[in-house]
Amino acid sequence: MTDYLKWIRSRVGHRKIILVYATAVIRNERGEILFQRRSDFDWWGLPGGVLELGETFEECAARETLEESGYVVEPIRQIGSPDYDVRYPNGDEAQQYTVAIECKVVGGCPHPDGSETLENRFFAPDQLPNLPSWYAAMARDCLNQKNGTLHFDPPRFDSNVGEGWRDLRALTGTGRIISPGALAVIQNDRGEVLLGLHHTGLWGILPAGLMEIGESISGTLIREGREEIGVEIAPRELIGCFTGRDAFHHYEDGNQVVGDCVGKWKGKHVAGKHVLLVFLFPFYLFTLLPASLYTCFSKGKLNDEQNSCQHR
Repeated sequence: MTDYLKWIRSRVGHRKIILVYATAVIRNERGEILFQRRSDFDWWGLPGGVLELGETFEECAARETLEESGYVVEPIRQIGSPDYDVRYPNGDEAQQYTVAIECKVVGGCPHPDGSETLENRFFAPDQLPNLPSWYAAMARDCLNQKNGTLHFDPPRFDSNVGEGWRDLRALTGTGRIISPGALAVIQNDRGEVLLGLHHTGLWGILPAGLMEIGESISGTLIREGREEIGVEIAPRELIGCFTGRDAFHHYEDGNQVVGDCVGKWKGKHVAGKHVLLVFLFPFYLFTLLPASLYTCFSKGKLNDEQNSCQHR
């Protein structure tokens, strides 16, 4: 169990919470995929685990793979971000937000850790073992990915979403928690990007917000678009997933959050209510966005010709 997972479970117990994972889909020169037989469920799965504070998805996938299999791996590409619920044998419940990353072996010596992993084995794509739905989805997305397009689950959300994060904060206090969130990069026909003026006087990309229990990350955008600026959004393309040491946010109420996702989506019926909205050409975003995001956007990756943006 990771340090972050121990900390948050010590405060919330077994209740369902959103946890962020990175999973490695490792292929050898024959195209076979590495699976591990897990000790907790006694089923086959993929190496991976819960993200630590300040860790990138690539770092998490590599760390978990080394710990569980003995292989040293190098990330190649992001595959996507499926969302699934799971109940662990010890009673812990989680809504998983997972970033799947294809990796290749560059070193190490194969050996299961004997704790989480009982056996490691490569399987041919047409001879995969029986898998839980989320591992099957990640393997399928890896094998079927075309043109670098990142997979994302269809929009799913509860229009009567509660105060999940407020309830969680009552148990965790204001300390740093890892929280998946999403923002929409909405462009008009001239390629300009929609920005909103916040009450603090700062410009930002809208809509944006944190995922709630019961919704997918694309569903988060639909809900936030309606709540914040009256935008109806049709999810089109996931640009990439971003986190790491520069992803900390300190809110005015003292709460600290590590953000985790950025998406590009198609917007319809833009009609802001509570903020000033403007469209700006991508060139001007360098004064408004974190460097890691602007680097992705400024290299033409807001155009349909470039479908994905991976943060290293």
